[in-house]
Amino acid sequence: MIRLLEKRDADEIGGIRLQYEGQTPPWLIVRQVRPRRQKIESKLSLGTEEAQSRSQIIEGENLQAMVSLYKYRGQIDLILTDPPYNTGLDFRYNDKWDEDPNDPDLGKLVPEDDGSRHSKWLRFMTPRLWMMKEMLRPNGVLAICIDYRELFRLGVLLDQIFGEKNRIAIINWQKTYSPKNNVGKLTHVSASTEYVLVYAKNNELAKTNLLPRAKRTDARYSKPIDGDPQPWTSGDLTGPGAATHLGQVYGIQSPFNGQIYYPAEGRCWAAERARVQAMLEGWGCKYTSKQLNDGKKPALVVAGSLTVARKRAEEIMKRGTWPVGYWLGNGKGAFRVKKYLKDVKKGIVPMTYWADEDYDTPLELGVTSWDHEQSGHSQAGLSELNAIVGRGHNFDTVKPLKLFKKLTQIWCPASGIVMDPFGGSGTTAHAVLALNKDAGADRRFIIIEQGRPDRGDPYARSLTQTRVLRAITGERPQANGKVKVTAPKLPGGFRFTQLSKAVDADAVLALEREEMLDLLLTSHWDQGDRASAYLKRLPATTNSLLFAVNNRGNGYFLVWNGPGKPSILDRSMFRTVTEEAKAANLNPPYHVYARLSTYSGPNTEFYQIPDRILDKLGFNEATQPFRID
Repeated sequence: MIRLLEKRDADEIGGIRLQYEGQTPPWLIVRQVRPRRQKIESKLSLGTEEAQSRSQIIEGENLQAMVSLYKYRGQIDLILTDPPYNTGLDFRYNDKWDEDPNDPDLGKLVPEDDGSRHSKWLRFMTPRLWMMKEMLRPNGVLAICIDYRELFRLGVLLDQIFGEKNRIAIINWQKTYSPKNNVGKLTHVSASTEYVLVYAKNNELAKTNLLPRAKRTDARYSKPIDGDPQPWTSGDLTGPGAATHLGQVYGIQSPFNGQIYYPAEGRCWAAERARVQAMLEGWGCKYTSKQLNDGKKPALVVAGSLTVARKRAEEIMKRGTWPVGYWLGNGKGAFRVKKYLKDVKKGIVPMTYWADEDYDTPLELGVTSWDHEQSGHSQAGLSELNAIVGRGHNFDTVKPLKLFKKLTQIWCPASGIVMDPFGGSGTTAHAVLALNKDAGADRRFIIIEQGRPDRGDPYARSLTQTRVLRAITGERPQANGKVKVTAPKLPGGFRFTQLSKAVDADAVLALEREEMLDLLLTSHWDQGDRASAYLKRLPATTNSLLFAVNNRGNGYFLVWNGPGKPSILDRSMFRTVTEEAKAANLNPPYHVYARLSTYSGPNTEFYQIPDRILDKLGFNEATQPFRID
């Protein structure tokens, strides 16, 4: 049967299938991985309970983590990740993982002179890529970084797992802007580029702004009316989504007539506020924020004399070659943006806002080669990391924020979820947080990082968590060794969890109450509201059973005081449930977890321990018994 399935997969990708030593079908490996419970590390988490429930940093092995994140299976919009490149001593492999992926041995570092290093790398990556595909939404996208060492093998592997027809792009980006002085007999040329392979789970459903250019594209860029030597077309500076981007809804004042202009009903400005202000100031006058008491965010209005501003703006209009943001109707109409043909050809993303179907003109990329001005470069990434955590972190290669922000804004909607299974220094989370502030977006992140516990280096805590926390708080290290708030704060928060022991029925029944609460909080999801459902933990000081409320105001109760102790929902416990619910002003129904139930009261949903918990973790009794010997 396995051989028939492998042949079917090979036929689906044109008869080509990657073969290597020790190859095992990925689904056989993944189905053996036992979900882990997550221990919430409150001291390493940041933000309100709601903020913590929306984004997450997980310390642990990434294959085990993805299997344990059942609530997010099929819910991720973009997986953006930077795996080990097989450079020598950058990843470990344990041969036992081919038969038992739960083996706790971290394995040995794979050196560059290991003759089987490529097959070990493929055996390491294959089940993880297969699981990444499982995590994506039907219209989700994977963007994975790589260099020349494994580029070709990774490409064939992705064709095999995702299908060649679902390949969106192979992007090469300029990681250095000056050649390295290390060219020798074996290298011949200096490698100044790396690659991002982009695949859709289903190319027909994926929403992407990477569209092939057509002849009609150039035809839209007619001779400019302002005498600009560069062809451009008029673009809408607003986008849909005002209800979810209230920070992008405000008035702007025209220097020509002093009138305040707003985005149309239901729409908002599609560029970050700082950029809109810079466009306005291109007409010769400074702008400032002013509250107009119009129920919206402060407007951008002319600072100083409107008469002087009008005179300067009229001079610029007469002179020709208007600024990139311009006013229709000789200064008396709406504010628009010039979209240059040269920028389309270079693949420049003009907005930080995710364009919806009704956006004026979809972004079109003619090429997938990004120079360092478009993507940033490795030295910039290293400098960004040094600035936020200090030196001495032992990370020599760090992806620039500019690259990850660009990939995120192209392939993840403004309210989507980004996952990074190889979290490293936390660049993905930092990029998501920065984009959220830039464009008033609401993206979430899930970062998985194991660190190197064999070296006593838990850098999921010392590096990943530190960077993301300081990105939010604005804290930066100073020359005197102290940490101060010197940078702008970014909105957001996250929950830090650590993967713990594997879960089965016996393991659940052996948990203490606090451990059980962590498991319930981290595994919770609702069928109709899967990825966004969360439980807000309540203080344990006033209630004996009530421990959380969901986003609908329904209470969750736990009848559990540890292993071997009574856990029965009876008439007495039901009375306590209703009393605590009334005191907390909660809406029915009341959700109660207990081992057994002998009383079925009104407005109560009973969830049996351990069965309901294991369901939330994705156990399937037919293929994965609750009790695993």
